Amino acid sequence: MNKKSLFVVVLAALLLAACGSKSQEAAPAAQPVPAEQEPVVAAEAPAAVVEEPAVVEEAAAQEPANDSGMMDYTSPEDIFKLEIPAGWNYEKDDDSIEDAVVETYTAPDGNAFVQTLVNETSIDTSAVLKGEYTVDYMRRLYGSDLKIAKDVLMDDGREKLTWWSDKNKTSGTTYFDMQDNYLFFFTTATKDKYASDYEDVLADVADSFSY
Repeated sequence: MNKKSLFVVVLAALLLAACGSKSQEAAPAAQPVPAEQEPVVAAEAPAAVVEEPAVVEEAAAQEPANDSGMMDYTSPEDIFKLEIPAGWNYEKDDDSIEDAVVETYTAPDGNAFVQTLVNETSIDTSAVLKGEYTVDYMRRLYGSDLKIAKDVLMDDGREKLTWWSDKNKTSGTTYFDMQDNYLFFFTTATKDKYASDYEDVLADVADSFSY
């Protein structure tokens, strides 16, 4: 073998050895591909709960007192109006007398009262029946022994009855009439021993009447 051929063989062997050593080098480990992450969003704080203010139902107030210490009163069905002493205790009764509403204002000491009645009745009720019905209702409310001291026809058509009850030791005045198909009256009364204490204020109530 000549030198030239020997050189070619040696060169080829060197090339093969170089390629083999490169193939034995460990390939670099594949780097893991990071998973795609959702963008981090800061959690919102829960909205503050705003409590609604408690609703308190107020008791029905009486009409405000005027300068004289009286308050305005309007009867059921708007039949008539009065002025009642402010601060007197109120009671409503629609059971004691059929088809009637009875409202009572009693003085704080219990010794005087103003009472109204409105009763739906026949529009053809005569003047005689009107009086009989009224006295019947009065006896049921003020005492079965009630006696009429005086019956006066007033200029505006109402009748004025002055009365007393020995059983209840009470005296009073009742004013009554008809309006449309309603019989109505209002009464001012006191315990007998306190009549002078309430004479003026009850006179003011009676004088305040209007339709």
